[in-house]
This record gives sequence, structure tokens and C-alpha cells, in this order.
Amino acid sequence: MSRRSRWPLLAGLVLAIVGLSALWYATREGSGPEGPAHGGRYVEAVVGSPLRVNPLYTAFNEVDRDLATLVFSGLTTLGPDGTVLPDLAESWEVSPDARVYTFHLRQDVTWHDDTAFTADDVIFTWSALSDPNFKGEPSLGQFWQQIGCSKQDDFTVVCELPEPFAPFLAHTTIGILPRHRLEGLSAEGLFVAPFNEQPIGTGPFILRTLNSQMALLESNPSYHWSEPVIAEIELRFFSDYRSAASTLQDGQVQGLFLGPEASPDILEQLEQDKSLQRLASRRNSYTLLYLNTRMAPLDESSVRQAFLYALNREAIVADRLDGRAELADNPIVPGTWAYSDDIRIYQHDLEQARSLLAESDWRINSRGVLQKEGQELHLELLTDDDPERVAIAQEIADQLREVGVDISLQSQAGNDLVRDFLLPRHFQAVIYGWDQGYDPDPYPAWHSSQAQERGFNLAGYADQSVDRILSEARQTCDVQERKDLYKEFQQIFAEKVPSILLFYPVYNYFVDKEMRGISLGVLFEPASRFANVHQWYIKANGIGP
Repeated sequence: MSRRSRWPLLAGLVLAIVGLSALWYATREGSGPEGPAHGGRYVEAVVGSPLRVNPLYTAFNEVDRDLATLVFSGLTTLGPDGTVLPDLAESWEVSPDARVYTFHLRQDVTWHDDTAFTADDVIFTWSALSDPNFKGEPSLGQFWQQIGCSKQDDFTVVCELPEPFAPFLAHTTIGILPRHRLEGLSAEGLFVAPFNEQPIGTGPFILRTLNSQMALLESNPSYHWSEPVIAEIELRFFSDYRSAASTLQDGQVQGLFLGPEASPDILEQLEQDKSLQRLASRRNSYTLLYLNTRMAPLDESSVRQAFLYALNREAIVADRLDGRAELADNPIVPGTWAYSDDIRIYQHDLEQARSLLAESDWRINSRGVLQKEGQELHLELLTDDDPERVAIAQEIADQLREVGVDISLQSQAGNDLVRDFLLPRHFQAVIYGWDQGYDPDPYPAWHSSQAQERGFNLAGYADQSVDRILSEARQTCDVQERKDLYKEFQQIFAEKVPSILLFYPVYNYFVDKEMRGISLGVLFEPASRFANVHQWYIKANGIGP
């Protein structure tokens, strides 16, 4: 295995350069003299409860991630399409060999307790991540253990990578901790520190109250992108979507963010409420039918293509996931900076599916099953035991039977499915999801070096051209070159069909019609909805459309 493949397989990395999107910067600088007046409180219903409001541990809890996004800032942030843009770092340079990153920090930033932010805070945070006893997500710690960072002066930080790694900049979106509040704590001490319930950051909002029922935050008047227009945000915690939705319709809260796991009747109920507006955005992830390309006949691209033609994926999305998913045709999600629409698209076509199978010498026998050289085409389809996923699997099975596939369906508990079938590759076909995270880098999911048990190339796909493309794309700092390489990857994926993409999950944000200024790009995590929270305002509170 190459050194390159030892990089942790974190789905959530993005590369970009400083200087793009000047207009985007301008819009961050506040509302202007004729904008809405500062004030008002926005109350949102949130399903779940907080554990540790600390950006180092948010992988464990979505509510923690929501709060950390409001309270903390990273050196970089993501634009609506995933482009990496400055935040606490106002600029950076990359060395000619693409291994050394020099970050120039803003000098006008203060913590919520008015202490000045400096390079010491950055080094403290990244050192905590690289501590061998780090208590957060293990792969996050493993990544930072490979990076050497040092303070050049109070507002300059230099990081050296063991080898070029284009997605590195997206790792620097992680929130920075205040050294003066936490210095001297061990890894265990940081994990259990009272700070995690009473955090201070440099973000747009200051956490004033946190308990099991709610979190109250007030705007940070010293926020470096301008003080938020809304004076207060309250997150109110609920155990389930139904009770949260009821509170929204009763007018006790003004917003609710629904993931695709929310039941369809809740979505329909909220859509009919005339006092609410619906904002929808796709997540940077997809659900697919993994095909084990190491097993015959799934090692034949023509068979995989035939299966794709045979599936009426549009009907599955419409019938089972209406409003909660979009049809997926590309392993790089639309709306992200590396996406290309210049690829082959497969429409549902049973005749084309049968023709491809016939060209590969698969013939229907007397039992109505495809047969080749005396061997029937039998496929075992696996899924987890979620009722909706099982129903989708059943539709897929029924559709493949139409072209003569003898297919059986088996469901497993989620943990058992991963441990006993996915990781050891003991399956023929399985429905599962892939969270791409912050960066379009498909290396973890589709490079042949990741087809081993600890890797995430679950399809076992191996293609020399794809390997070359994905290796080159994560080593260049030229964004256009990366885009060109990923376009080539997308075209190969569409031709070879290493697995069958099904749908992108869609999240629905229901907010009171008086809310203004909310702008949803692609969602790299649910907390991405707060990307421009400092620009939100309530119409009744001032001038606005």
C-alpha cells in the first residue's frame, strides 16, 4: 500500500484558492445602512440533545455540531459549492512542492471574552487533535498526527504535510479552541471539561444558556464578518420530529430542519401550512446499489449497465422518497465545484437492458431466469433493516426480476451489515449510503487501494485509469486541473458503472415566512444551514423584501 493510501478516509475535505468569489466576500460584510435593523429572536426546534459543544467532538452528535457552528470559527470555511474560503485566516500560500501551507491570520478577531485571537490558539487546537490520546473521532486524530504545524509569529501558522494532499484545506474548517481557557488539560481532561457546556469561541453567536431543554445564544457584536442581524437564536430540543413539527405549527418555534429520515406525512403536513416557507437542499452524499465487481457476473460492465437500464430509479424516488431525495446519476454531487454534467445518462429502458444481457450471452431459460453456460444468474440483495430501505430493496428486486434475474432479498441490523458483510466484502449487491463530506475527492470510495477490508471501496472496483486520475487529483493544488481530472473520472464512472447510484438525500428546512436572508447551498452536514446565519433577519424587524 502506498503512503498516499494511509491518509485517513475522511469524507469531508475541500481544496480551493484564495481570491475566488469576491462578490461572496462583499455579501458577508453585513447588511449595510439600508438593511434590516438588528434585533429579534429566532427559535428553532431541533431533534436531539447536546453532549459536548466542542468542535473537536462534534462527530458524535449533530446537535453539538449545530451549536459549535454558531459558536466557533475555523481558519477556513466553505462556500455554497464547497469551495474553501478564508475565515480566521485571511489568506494562505502553498509551497511549490504542495507540502507546506502558510496561513496568515486575521488580526481583528477576539474571543467571546474579549481576549485576542492569535496563532497560539491554532497551534493549541491542532496539537489537541494530534494528541495520541485524543478522545474524538479516531480518524480525525490519525490525520492530524501526520501534520507538523508551528507558529511563525503571532498571526502566521505554517503546516508541513508528509506528501501533497489537495483536500488538506478543508480540514482547517474545524473550529479553533481558546488556548487561554484550556491550556494544561490532558486529552481526557479536555473531553470532560466544563468548557464543553460553557464554551466560548470566535463565531457569530455567544452561548448564554444551555440545558436539556434549550440553548440560548446572543449575537456576537465583535464578530469579524459583522455582527449578526438577529439578536438571539434559541435552539429548543425535542425527542422526535413529530413533537417538533407540532410545536412549529403551533407557532411556538419559527423553524425546523428535516432530514430524509423524517416521515413523509410530517413533510406533507408542513408543506400545507401557509405560514411556513420550505427551503430544500441536497446533501453531499448519495445512496447506491453497491455491486461486488470482484464476483461474476458483476465483474462485467455490460451486466452492470444492463442492471442500471433495468431499474426505474425515477419511480423509486417518486414513490418512496418524494420530496426527500433526488435521482442520482453522478458520484460527484450536483452543485459542488467539481461536478460535471457532461456524462452519459441512463434512462429506464428494459429493451436496452435485455439487449445488453443477450450480447453477453445471457439467455432466458424455461424458468424465466437468465442463464449462461448452464449457470443461472442469481443475485442476493442485502440491505439494513430500516423499513423504508427494505421497501426500496424490494422494488429493486422486483424490477430486476423483470429482465430475468433470480434475486433474493435479505435484511440485516445496521452494525451486523457493516461488520459481517460490507467490510469483509461478503456480498453480491447491497444498498448503502456514502457521505462524501466536504471535498469531492472520490479516492476513498473508488481507488483500488481502498478495496481492502479497512478501505471504503466496497464495490472492490479496480481500474488503472481511475487510479491514476484520483491519485493525481489529490496531489495538485491547481483547482482547474482537479476539476478536469474529476470530469474524466465522472465520465469513466458513467461508462463503466462500478455500482448503481440511486439518489441524493434532500433536506427540508421549514421556517416562518417572516424569516429572510437564509441561503442554502449544498449541505456538507446538517449544520451547513447556518453558513450565512449572520445575515439572517426577521422581516417584521426592519426593511426587507
